[in-house]
Amino acid sequence: MDVNKDVLAIAGIQYAINALKAGMKVAEVGVGERDFYVDIVSRNVLSLDEAKKLARFDPPYEYTIAEGRVDTPLGSFNLAYKPSIRAEPKHFEILNVSVHHPEPGLQYVRVRGVGFEREEELKDYLKWLEEAQEIDHRLIGERLDLFSFHEEAGPGLALFHPKGQIIRKELIKYIEEVEASMGFQEVYTTHVYRTVLWKISGHYNMYRDKMLMFEHEGDELGIKPMNCPAHILIYKSRMRSYRDLPLRFAEFGHVYRWEKKGELYGLLRVRGFVQDDGHIFCAEDQLKDEVKMQISKTIEVLRTFGFKEDDIAINLSTRPDESIGTDEQWEKATNALISALNELGLKYRVKEKEGAFYGPKIDFDIRDSLNRWWQLSTIQVDFNLPERFDLEYVDRDGQRRRPVMVHRAIYGSIERFMAILLEHFRGKLPTWLSPVQVRVLPISEEVLDYANSVLDKLRSAKVRADLDASEGTLGKKIRDAYAESVPYLVIVGRKEKESGTVTVRGRNNVEVRGVKLEDFVRALGEEIASRALEQTAIKALSGK
Repeated sequence: MDVNKDVLAIAGIQYAINALKAGMKVAEVGVGERDFYVDIVSRNVLSLDEAKKLARFDPPYEYTIAEGRVDTPLGSFNLAYKPSIRAEPKHFEILNVSVHHPEPGLQYVRVRGVGFEREEELKDYLKWLEEAQEIDHRLIGERLDLFSFHEEAGPGLALFHPKGQIIRKELIKYIEEVEASMGFQEVYTTHVYRTVLWKISGHYNMYRDKMLMFEHEGDELGIKPMNCPAHILIYKSRMRSYRDLPLRFAEFGHVYRWEKKGELYGLLRVRGFVQDDGHIFCAEDQLKDEVKMQISKTIEVLRTFGFKEDDIAINLSTRPDESIGTDEQWEKATNALISALNELGLKYRVKEKEGAFYGPKIDFDIRDSLNRWWQLSTIQVDFNLPERFDLEYVDRDGQRRRPVMVHRAIYGSIERFMAILLEHFRGKLPTWLSPVQVRVLPISEEVLDYANSVLDKLRSAKVRADLDASEGTLGKKIRDAYAESVPYLVIVGRKEKESGTVTVRGRNNVEVRGVKLEDFVRALGEEIASRALEQTAIKALSGK
């Protein structure tokens, strides 16, 4: 939804002046993508209700704007976005109140909100926001308490909360299993290197504008934007034989690319992220079979997340005008990729001259539930780095030869893939990925002991479960659990306690009563172990 940022800025200024009238000290007013923010200097946190009391049209608003400052008879504050029009926003909504610390000993209360000149505009915005909360991964992440971004930490640097880390670990665990099945060996490499490494690899010139570099003890150092040079050093740590090939290294490597601030967008575009990076060193005659295996496993992974054949588009990118390597190398590599795709019977589109300068590549685009296409997985042949680093292996005839290098990533990055999944599933992740898989809901306090025993048995079976012992009604507890996208609810009352059973409730209000707990645990375990997309446990229990 498009929102007039000039009107938002004026609404923020009006809100700030209302805060000044209330005796508060305002530090800054600015504009986000679709809201304004007001930073108030305060040691105390404002409640949402307190913040909403200041959201009103309360003229006169006497102020002047000059050199990034707003001056009023009541005080002054910084202005991060200067409006270019005049407006009178009269209809407000406060969205969020948070706290951050721009420097030690100083606390800002940040109030985020919107303001419009017409009530219909506010209604349209709130309707859009309600729909967006089901789709936008940033809002889903906030609602489900998965991750956050903080001014003190810096733009584009995500902090994952306990629930968000569970999702990350499940995604990593799955790829570790896939990589083990392909014979990858996991490695670990550090984050900082001397820039001589980046000069050899070429990243120093090609990625310098996105790299963080600094000098220390007479050395120029750089934080890694890529994992491949370090994997190459591991390859070079000893002389390799043809018997060692193909050699496959894998790492969930944390890299940093300092994207421009205006390009950052939630988890989809961050400055620090983790790649499911894989590098294969092989002989030329091994290339086709390696590529076939990588393609097959990539499609297998994407199907696990519900992306079917029609949702996956494969692109083959060929030699660009500016490239390195011989004609013979390019022809062999491109033919290997084509043969791999043809032998697997896969449809693909050729993108002429869109390969990397160091070799041809295969990219996978996926279509999500909202009909949007995302570029995701990649398989890239590389002649450049083996040449730059003078990589060799001893062949059968005793001659030293250059290996071919293949870069491979299935998720691309954990952060971006998580964002796509959150929007694809609209926050309702499959049970195996859900941070809380089961919530136990006791109907009354008198069955709390039985509810806790049910909780203990679920946790003993390695099910991620919690218990809502709040004083609210059962209906409210169910609504809260659904809002948090918990896939299964186990309801226990006096009848369940007396019979030693539970009532199981899944998504879409599907409910089965009188279930033996061990039956539910068994069916749930099968659903989780198979990484099922649907709620197979509730189907099995209901006999459907």
